[in-house]
Amino acid sequence: MRRWIIGGVVTAVALSAIAGTFVLSVRDSTRFDDRAYPGSSLTWTPEETFTRFAVTLPECTDGRLRYWVGDGRLYLKISATAECVSRFVEANRLNASPVSGPAPTAITEDEQAAELGWTFPADRSYTLHLRGEGRVQVQAWTDDAAEQSLYLYSWMQ
Repeated sequence: MRRWIIGGVVTAVALSAIAGTFVLSVRDSTRFDDRAYPGSSLTWTPEETFTRFAVTLPECTDGRLRYWVGDGRLYLKISATAECVSRFVEANRLNASPVSGPAPTAITEDEQAAELGWTFPADRSYTLHLRGEGRVQVQAWTDDAAEQSLYLYSWMQ
């Protein structure tokens, strides 16, 4: 009987160690990334995600962004100072369109953006920024608020 108890304890300890190792090995996945929206894919680590979508994150975005990735698409929202948003736009080689205005229906009517809770107040003006090179396409919208928001949609072709 004593052997059964000792065997059970040893088995429980071994299984706990295996489970702990697994948790630590996937800790970098979006499951454990506070920046990821619920439902974001667990396929890649955050670093792999941003690399695959050719997104560079300046330090000023730390604690100021959320993202969702899945089905070859990336949605990323930054709420930061105008200076930080400008640094993000520059670091990611996004080209501003010459026209600003209300948020376009391409993003305001996007189902995934709506599920993420993205809203586009009508009293703000939005500037579209684009980058299309290689397999990754990027559209981003910045608003004119004092604490700016940048909404980025990227997809792989």
